Amino acid sequence: MTISLAMLGVIFGVSPSLIVAPPRPQAPNVASPAAPSPQSPPRQSSALLTHYRDARVIELDSKPIPRTAALQTERERALIVAALAALQREGLSHAAPAQARALALETLGGLTTQLELEVAVTGLSGAGGRPNVIHSAPDARKTLFAALARNDDFGQATLIDFAVTGDDPIRQDALDAMPKIASSNAEGALARFLSSRRELHINRAAMIASAHASAALIPALIQAQYAPPREKKGDEGWIAIGKTTSYVQGMIPVVGDASGAFQPIVGNIFEGSLLRIMESVVEIYRTEVHYSLAMVIDRSTGEPAPALGYDQDRWMAWTRDELPPLLARKSQRDVEAAHLAATRTSRPDSDS
Repeated sequence: MTISLAMLGVIFGVSPSLIVAPPRPQAPNVASPAAPSPQSPPRQSSALLTHYRDARVIELDSKPIPRTAALQTERERALIVAALAALQREGLSHAAPAQARALALETLGGLTTQLELEVAVTGLSGAGGRPNVIHSAPDARKTLFAALARNDDFGQATLIDFAVTGDDPIRQDALDAMPKIASSNAEGALARFLSSRRELHINRAAMIASAHASAALIPALIQAQYAPPREKKGDEGWIAIGKTTSYVQGMIPVVGDASGAFQPIVGNIFEGSLLRIMESVVEIYRTEVHYSLAMVIDRSTGEPAPALGYDQDRWMAWTRDELPPLLARKSQRDVEAAHLAATRTSRPDSDS
């Protein structure tokens, strides 16, 4: 049975207004856990976003940080694109003052991350309707290439692309920026060009390998120095030696108002010799690649390259059986030479 406060007052002779209900037990005051807010990863970028923080960069940076790593990368890319556009507009235009251009070149040379370098190569190549700074501004090109050379992954591989496929001034600047020994990614780019079907790219890649590649590129050079016969069928070329004589071979009557005429039909007669090439077998011996292979072997082993010509089987057997001991002996000699140099340096002066 339920007894109200008014009934209790009647029973005990107390006014119901003086009866106070006991307090209800309160739940402990425990703060509910807040939802974790996404944090931006530590920014390892250069001073690009500091020096060129215009309204567009501020707008992009004020947006909420995405939760996934992929979206955070896209956000960072958008920031770099906007800042690089401001750099190009304020410091690399023809009307930019000397101080602004100097700051732009300093910032461009300080790019460090792969994302910054990727955006810089794309943006300065004329993407988005902007001027092609790499082609038109030698100082900006050399500064960017120096930054690319310090990056072993994307940077040096991109320099190889410029050095193989670019125009002569761009190729030369890319070659000048390359370090003495290329990184593994750069050697991978060289191997890709050595296996292409364009003779110009193969020869250029071999020339770069002769000056910058290590022993890891020897197998690719061996494969590239000779192309086996390839049979081609069908019409491949015409060689004509002679002269062509024109003559009137017919007439077309043309009738007008109280007039008439004839339109000539001109024919041609060829006199001479014609050589038609229908089938051929092409076998290529690439001497440039062969000489580059010899230079890489001499630099990597300290000994002259073997006289194996263009025999692929003998070269592969030499690579498998004789090259590893040669590389091991060269490494041992280098260690001994370094130890001897350190010993001479640390030896106290006999006069003291």
